[in-house]
Amino acid sequence: MKVGTAPITWGVCELPNWGTLLPYAQVLDEMAEIGYSGTELGPWGYLPKDAQVLAKELGKRRLAMAGAFCPVALHDPRRYDEQFAYAMDTCRLLAELAAPVLVLAEAGDGHRERIAGRVAVGDRRFSEDEWKRFAHGANEIARRAKEMGLVTAFHPHAGTYVETPAEIDELLRRTDASLVGLCLDTGHVFYGGGDPVALARRERSRVRHVHLKDVHRDRYARALADGLDFTAAVGTDVFAPVGSGAIDMAAILRTLRDAGYDGWLIVEQDIQIRPNSSRQPKVDAKKSFDFVTATLR
Repeated sequence: MKVGTAPITWGVCELPNWGTLLPYAQVLDEMAEIGYSGTELGPWGYLPKDAQVLAKELGKRRLAMAGAFCPVALHDPRRYDEQFAYAMDTCRLLAELAAPVLVLAEAGDGHRERIAGRVAVGDRRFSEDEWKRFAHGANEIARRAKEMGLVTAFHPHAGTYVETPAEIDELLRRTDASLVGLCLDTGHVFYGGGDPVALARRERSRVRHVHLKDVHRDRYARALADGLDFTAAVGTDVFAPVGSGAIDMAAILRTLRDAGYDGWLIVEQDIQIRPNSSRQPKVDAKKSFDFVTATLR
């Protein structure tokens, strides 16, 4: 298993009004200084979109491109073509960089962002037609990605229409297992009310990519009780350095090892950096790295 990270650990997110974005050169430098072997792409346009330029930036730091998080709204017929094109642009860049994985996700909306972690029975979910359209699109993107040499792993995500355990099961049921694997994001599965260890064990043959993310149980409970949206919850530092939260990370790593998983472990901590903050994300990123590498020994 290879240990990488992603720009979100440095507060770089595709959601609007998230916080201060650090210069990408600083972020890549700090990843390499800690000892990470690779990174994901981060939000489209944050790292250079020119493959030659980006390859040079990664190469001088001895970092590999591990994959890219690609959130798409395929259920909406008005946006389908534009969203499909965005996924293809991402695939082409990944293929040029010899990256292995497209990390596909549902893009969510303001309603789901507001109720992340608190989805109730009567809350809006995908209709049958929306599920069919989304699953068809996910299969087709994965088919095209495979032609470019990429594996597709689907990422359940808080604040989206594939968040809860039932929605994860529905996505896996409706997509072709030979094309669409699972990106096991331990923190987002937990945030949506699931058990990441149980999911890793049950879907061990379908896990194609892993995001290791931890959660402070007390802050999570308080965020739900206070009715915070997902962005606001992240602002309370609900996510923890890996190994210091509520998730049994040792059990996750044992399960992956027992299953023969040999792909990337992307160590993440969703954070925000407020304007004029003195926060140094590198400190927590190193804590996570040290925990994971020690546990893997």
